[in-house]
Amino acid sequence: MKKISKLNRRLIFQKKNKVQDEELNWNEAYENVFETWGSIEGFSGSKSDTLVAGALGVKSPKKITIRYREDVAQDMRILHQTGSDEAGEPIYRTFDVMDYNDIENKKKQLEITCNEVGVNG
Repeated sequence: MKKISKLNRRLIFQKKNKVQDEELNWNEAYENVFETWGSIEGFSGSKSDTLVAGALGVKSPKKITIRYREDVAQDMRILHQTGSDEAGEPIYRTFDVMDYNDIENKKKQLEITCNEVGVNG
């Protein structure tokens, strides 16, 4: 089990929803579900590249640990703000949740397996 002091990254958990725009079209958008503190670790030697619509998308497996919650789901994504751009807009690392596990079945911490997803190009 991780020490609480290692949970030093502010994470935003989001869920995909359908939202209707002004022209009455339904679009998929993410909405914030909750924010919490956690840790982000990589799996060594398991980096892979994927071709996404003509751009190189990088999928890198990560393990995120947070305090136990019952509202985490596999269809969520996680954002971690890494800074701001010139216009002051936040820059995020994005992680797609693949699976999660209650560490030692003690309802103290969740270990979340996810892919860090980025698109370059």
